[in-house]
Amino acid sequence: MNPLRTPALALLVLGASVTLTASAETPKVSGGYVDATMFKEMVDESQDVVEVNLEGPILQALAKSKSEDSGDHEADELFAKLKSIHAVIGTVKGSSAAAMALVQKTDKALTAAGWQRIARITDSTSSVSVLTHTVNDKIDGLVALIFDTEDKELVFANLEGQIDITKLGEIGRRLDVPGLDQVPGAH
Repeated sequence: MNPLRTPALALLVLGASVTLTASAETPKVSGGYVDATMFKEMVDESQDVVEVNLEGPILQALAKSKSEDSGDHEADELFAKLKSIHAVIGTVKGSSAAAMALVQKTDKALTAAGWQRIARITDSTSSVSVLTHTVNDKIDGLVALIFDTEDKELVFANLEGQIDITKLGEIGRRLDVPGLDQVPGAH
């Protein structure tokens, strides 16, 4: 794949089976939450798909669980403060142009709604955007939007809740999700 995989936040994945057009609605946003439904609908389920939907009780259980790695305490604290993790990763069915349009439209809608872009990489065939939502100087949402028109790979990930960016890499290690340590400021 092109440069998107290296700095990209190959996070989590999901799929469904409805082709969207470039005129599709923008996903619903509330606080640090962004609805993944429209991204799920673009993914070709006949290809490899990963979908992650973790909410309250499951995240609390992860916070209380212990892995073999030392230093789990930091990850436990991070999971305890999250409300949800939703992600979709897969190959887009249908038009690459429609998928790119949805990624760009979502990025613009989030920035218009007060989300702050912390990273953005674009070229003629790909787009990577990482945005955060803050309330009272605390991050309560993070969204990664990644799309490559050449291989048609779509990545959408949303973490909702109190987020310490420096600990994102630990979430990736605990859930076997590569790339979270590539977010600017993550360790």
